[in-house]
Amino acid sequence: MPSRRSEKDMADISKDLFGPFAGIGALDLPNTRLVDPFDGILGVFYTKIVNQAEQDNAWFAEQAVPSGPGRVLDLCCGGGRSAVELARAGHEVTAVDISPIQLAAAQKRAAEFGVTDRMTFVYADVTTLDLDQVFDAVVIGGLSVTLFDGEARTALLRAVTRHLAPGGRLLFDHAPAQPDEQESEKVFTVPIRMRERSGFVLVGMLRRPADRTQFTNMSAELTDGEGRTTRHLTGFRFWIDSTESVTAKLGRHGLTVTAAHRDPEARDTASPATMREFIVAEALR
Repeated sequence: MPSRRSEKDMADISKDLFGPFAGIGALDLPNTRLVDPFDGILGVFYTKIVNQAEQDNAWFAEQAVPSGPGRVLDLCCGGGRSAVELARAGHEVTAVDISPIQLAAAQKRAAEFGVTDRMTFVYADVTTLDLDQVFDAVVIGGLSVTLFDGEARTALLRAVTRHLAPGGRLLFDHAPAQPDEQESEKVFTVPIRMRERSGFVLVGMLRRPADRTQFTNMSAELTDGEGRTTRHLTGFRFWIDSTESVTAKLGRHGLTVTAAHRDPEARDTASPATMREFIVAEALR
């Protein structure tokens, strides 16, 4: 996702707000900013939340190159969860993201785990990426594939095929609609402290399988030691696709689905909004 958005991009964020988040935006409160979901304060918060997951990282590391350590490209690497785990497994990893905050978090994580020497970090738009080299595997974690639809999804898959060696693997996760799934909504609050400021982040998810969409919204309210309050508001959407639809789209780009795995962290009681499927596709050419 772009880290510096145009007025049109910000208008698109406004369109992705629902329920209480749309209400907060409509109040026009002082010191309230509409922000990019993956940069700034909410970007830092997002990274801390997703970095708590661990088992999916292990899955990517195990599945990437079955023959042994190889060269792996991590697209939309975010805070570096999967990229660092891949490097810890012995792979040479190139991690790409267009958010400076996410890349900085990934570099910090790599240093903490002592794998910086096996990692290369690239600031770039993944849809136009051309590194003039190929990899044994391409990984797209954190449901990042689902942030792209239409022409953007096509451009992403073209970037994948440009960088994937013959016989190489593409691994990613998505959140397909469940049988007879109905629209669902969930909102919860997380306390937060950042240096001298404290407050809370309101997090919401609205899932509409009939429209192929799942919205994620966040609203942070932080107060400093002198009682000054700032608010940060954002929203984005995932695109929901069936396994059959994903398989067909990949096939048009010369990628064949060879396996679909259940979310390694899923529980039988997990809600549809958190049920992921992990896909393995190969460049059989």
